[in-house]
Amino acid sequence: MCCRGGTLCGPFHRTLFSGGSRRSRSFRCFPHAYYAASDDGSLRPWPQGLAVFSRLAALETGKVDIGREVETRNPWMRIVQYMKVELLSGHCLAVFNTRLFLSGVQKHTGVKSCLEVMQGAQCADCAHILSGDFKINLDTQPKRLAPLVQYQYADKWTAKNGNKTGYTDPYRLNRPLAKGIDGFLTQRERLGRAKSVSQVNMEPINDGSLLLSDHIGVMAPLELEP
Repeated sequence: MCCRGGTLCGPFHRTLFSGGSRRSRSFRCFPHAYYAASDDGSLRPWPQGLAVFSRLAALETGKVDIGREVETRNPWMRIVQYMKVELLSGHCLAVFNTRLFLSGVQKHTGVKSCLEVMQGAQCADCAHILSGDFKINLDTQPKRLAPLVQYQYADKWTAKNGNKTGYTDPYRLNRPLAKGIDGFLTQRERLGRAKSVSQVNMEPINDGSLLLSDHIGVMAPLELEP
């Protein structure tokens, strides 16, 4: 399963669930694609949105608008995309994908909105995975995740890698990374199901002149069956 965020008619610029080889980036092994537009293109020349690619067909998909940016030049709508699938064992998995607020005053609101969506009745019987560009430095700003931590959600990177830095942004040629804002959270009792959490797509292509994204990708292979 792979989650991405960015433009809907151009190349997506996040890789959160999968990456690494050229073949995996082609998405041939993910036959089901679910898109969630967050804007209609009126703010920029193309629509904004999120996407989830999956090997399994979804039982239910949707999105929830959580508000517009209030302190930026372009008041983008932020959303939480969700997808519910039935695993081969018959158990349910709900994947939530988001790209939260740039505005500092809205960061707490964004995290609370993610929690409210995940606690919705449609996904109450499922295991939960929240992926996204949180616009929060997961390495140094854990207090901003307090609403999720209170309900026993935890950051997979920290659980598997401890104090090791997981910087993903900004990804530019000849510029050091400074923040780790992309990642995964899940229920604390399920942290052991993550085999590893690692950075991917870190090397430029096209003889070193082209980056695959403006963020480093984060990959987390999971054992989802009980």
